[in-house]
Parts: sequence; structure tokens; C-alpha cells
Amino acid sequence: MATVSLRNLKKSYAGAAQPALSDLSIEIADGEFLVLVGPSGCGKSTALKMIGGLEDITSGEVLIGDQVVNDFASRDRDIAMVFQSYALYPHMSVFDNIAFPLQIAKVGKEEIARRVQEVAKTLQLEPYLQRRPGNLSGGQRQRVAMGRAIIRRPSVFLMDEPLSNLDAKLRVKMRAEVAQIQRQLAVTTIYVTHDQVEAMTMGDRVALMRDGVLQQVASPDEIYHDPANTFVAAFIGSPAMNLFYGTLLRDAGGIKVKLGDATLTVPDAALAKYNLVRDHAMTDIIVGLRPEDLEDAALQPDHPVDQVFEAQVALVESLGSDHMAHVALSAPAVAVEDDVDNLEEVSMTGDIQGRCICRFSSQSKARKGDVARVAVACERLHFFDPKTGRALRDT
Repeated sequence: MATVSLRNLKKSYAGAAQPALSDLSIEIADGEFLVLVGPSGCGKSTALKMIGGLEDITSGEVLIGDQVVNDFASRDRDIAMVFQSYALYPHMSVFDNIAFPLQIAKVGKEEIARRVQEVAKTLQLEPYLQRRPGNLSGGQRQRVAMGRAIIRRPSVFLMDEPLSNLDAKLRVKMRAEVAQIQRQLAVTTIYVTHDQVEAMTMGDRVALMRDGVLQQVASPDEIYHDPANTFVAAFIGSPAMNLFYGTLLRDAGGIKVKLGDATLTVPDAALAKYNLVRDHAMTDIIVGLRPEDLEDAALQPDHPVDQVFEAQVALVESLGSDHMAHVALSAPAVAVEDDVDNLEEVSMTGDIQGRCICRFSSQSKARKGDVARVAVACERLHFFDPKTGRALRDT
């Protein structure tokens, strides 16, 4: 077991306009499951390859335990890697595929047999040890690839989108299995994915990257409930957080936020969390509303009237337990661009009827064309600086 420290990692390629990775610093605890997530080209796989010794480091340091390993060959870093492709030997049995690293290391046959059986039991591969990879399902082949990594008993696992070749149903099953196996083995694991649901359900912590820059690293709950900026807010969550331009007002009744035709009172709980909001009174602001914090007011007759807005329903998607109601909010929506020079730049769409997604209970009677009253859990509103996109709080 080992800690992994990434200190000011940078990766630049000749002729590239900007670095592939900029000043990445993360401390990964012994036994922790850290997920690197972000859109394609954000630098997450580059970072993993630098940790694994498959990519040269332009500057900065990688430490495994207390040892700087920048100049170590991959084979000397006491790591094991699992990739998107299974990379199994088709002519060899499952037993021999798993045993291969030990055979190369000239471990004795009895010890190999014992350890393969141990790994096969952990991965539920015992019935398949004599089969060849071509006779296995995708999930079984991925478990064989993991077995080959596990049997080495490395200090660190590096996993680069290992489930992306699987169909949706199998991915759900396998991500639970991978997380369970990691916790059982308690091996420090760094896992790369572009799938934010995968990141949120598997990781002890999630590190979200964009254009080579770390945006936030935190527990799944923290990164969801306390996004550091508009990019994090928009990326994490399905459906994504609704982001709108609004104006903060102050009157005898306290702080209010005006979103188009709607005016909502901001409770003390939200002001305590976003403690810089009061400094922006009477100015423009970005307001974030999670779909699950927006309910059909007809189902909440006791909801405060100053935390409700009216909007026409443009579309209702039934998910069984929930209805995703798309309503037209008369406030400009915020578009968080992926390709801007300013990593936190936000821009106005120009569409005065911004689309707002609400997660209504299945008991809601709201239908397309109706004017619905939407109850807002205003204590869970999010506030961001319109110039920088950063959350309006000290930390």
C-alpha cells in the first residue's frame, strides 16, 4: 500500500498552444479510491500515464510513498494498470492470463496456483479458469484483466476507462463490483473516466479537470452540493444544474434574487453557505438551481409563497418515479463553454426564455402547455460570480 502525491505536474507538447496539464497537485491517501473525471481532452488520461511512467513529465513530481519516481521505469513503480482494452492473450486460458505476471517473475508453480485461485475467488472467476477469453462475456474479460493486475499485489492501481467498452447495463453492474473489490483489497486506486455518474458512485473523492486544469477535488457529496464554479456545477449532476443570470436585491424583507419575472427570497441558510452574496447586493449574479430542488407547488401547499415562480411547461418526460418538467423561465440562461481561453468564462445565450428542468414528483398533474407554479427549495440555491464563474463563498 502507498500514498500518491502529485506536485505541480505539468505536461507540454511541442507546438501545442497550451499545456496538456497545468500545475496539477493532489495528495491521494493510502487505500483511497480517487476518480479523475472530465470531458475528452481535459488531461485526465495524460495525468494517469505520467503517474504510470508511460508519459514523460515536463515539470513537477510524482511520489509513490515518500519516493519521487519521475525517473523510474514503469515496471519499477510498483503499480498495475487496467486499460479500456482488455489486452488479454487470446490463445491462453483465463488461468494463464491471470498467472502471466507471476510466470514472468519466475514464481514457483504451487505459489502461482494458490494466488490464481485466491484472485479467481475474489473476482468470481473460478468456473472460468480453463476457458479462453473468446468464450467469455465482456464483463468476465474485464475481471480477468483486473485479476492480472491484482495478482501482482501492487501498491497502486491505475485504471483508464476500464468499463467504457461495456454496454450500459453491464457497466452499472461492473462499477459496483470494481468499487467493492477495491475496498476489499484496500489498494490505492486512481481511476479515469469521462462519465460523471461513474465518478460519483465509485470514488472516495472526485477530481474534476478541464483543459488540463484541476477545477475541484472533493468527496462526491461535496462536489455535488458545493461546486467550486459554474463548470463543476454544470458538469456534475444528471440532469445538470440550471444556471441563470439574475439580479440580487435588498429590501426590508432581506436578500432576494430576481430571475426574469420571478423574485425569490434567499433564506439565511443559503446566505450562510454563500457568505459573499451580501457583498453583491443590487448587482447581477449567476444563480444555480438543481432540478431536484424544483417541485410542483400544487404538491406543496405549505411552501412559502415568496419561494415560488410561475412558468409555462414546454415538455414533460416521465421517468416513472419522477417527471422531468422543462419550463420556460423568463431569465437569460448561462452557457458554460468548454473551449474558451478563460477557464471559468460564462456567456449569455441571448435566449430570454431560458429552459429550466424541474424534477417533479410522479404525482404532478402538470402537462405540456400548462402554466405551472414551481416551488423552489431556496435554502439550496447556488450563487456564482458572473465575471469569473466562481462560487460566492470564501472556501
